[in-house]
Formats: sequence, C-alpha cells, structure tokens
Amino acid sequence: MKHIKFILIALLMGLGIQAQAQQKIAHIDIQKVLAEMPEYKQAQAELKQLYQTYQKEFEQMQKEYYDKLQKYQQEAGQVTQEENQRRAQELQQMEKSILEAQQRIQEDLAKKEAEKMKNIQDKLMKAIEAVAAEKGYDYVLDSSAPSAVLVARGPDIYNDVKKKLGI
Repeated sequence: MKHIKFILIALLMGLGIQAQAQQKIAHIDIQKVLAEMPEYKQAQAELKQLYQTYQKEFEQMQKEYYDKLQKYQQEAGQVTQEENQRRAQELQQMEKSILEAQQRIQEDLAKKEAEKMKNIQDKLMKAIEAVAAEKGYDYVLDSSAPSAVLVARGPDIYNDVKKKLGI
C-alpha cells in the first residue's frame, strides 16, 4: 500500500502538476476497497491462521524451555558440576533455537503476506487504471492517505472500481 501511495505522490510532484482545466482528477479510498475484496478477506484469514499455527509452535518451544529450566534449577544441587555445565549449554542452545524460530516465523509471515498482497494490489490497480481510462481521468489519488490528499472534491471512483472488480 505504501508503495502505491508513494508512486502517486512522486508522480504528482515529479511532473509538477498544476491545476489546469483539461486535467481530470479523481480519488479513491484504496484501503476501503481492499477491505471489501473477497481475495483480501481470504488472504487475511489465511495469514491469521498461519500466524496462529506459528504462535502455537513458538509457545510449545517456550514451554519446553521453561519446563526444562525449572527442572534443571531444582536438580542443580543434586548433580555434578559437569552435568550442570552441560545443562546450561543445552539451555543456551534452546534459547538460540527459540530466537531463530521467532526470526524465521516473522520472515515467513512477512514473505507470505507480500506474496498474497501483490496479486491483490495488482488486481486493484488494474481496475483503477481501467476506470480512470474509461472515465477520462488523468490522475487518481488515494484518499486513504491523509498526507497525499488534502482536499478531495473531485469524483470518488470507489463504486466504479468496486463494480469493475465485481464486488
């Protein structure tokens, strides 16, 4: 989403747009359209389910670590110094594994989200471009980005884009 906003802003600034009578400008709340797209809703549900799966895996790793830590602390006075050192190394390795798993989970979730959102964003952009071409708009601004659109008096193509997307 941020990329789309920045591209639109860069286009506006880079071209040095001045309000001219022949230029037609419209706006749309991209976030609002996205929230209504079935593909977006499905992607969000899939990502939530994946997150919950990873969360359970992560919590299980943490539970095993804390259970072992408590056990080792209780038995520390009953085992040899060498055994305590071995156990300490084992716990350090478990901590490292937990941190690596957390990083892997975050990276995997970000990658999956990017993959799913790319197709959805591409579909939305094609619909916006098609409506803009049909209606003769030179520029379409994202009104969901408050810093990008200060005043939105032009036509809102929200309903046209929804119709183009079939929602």
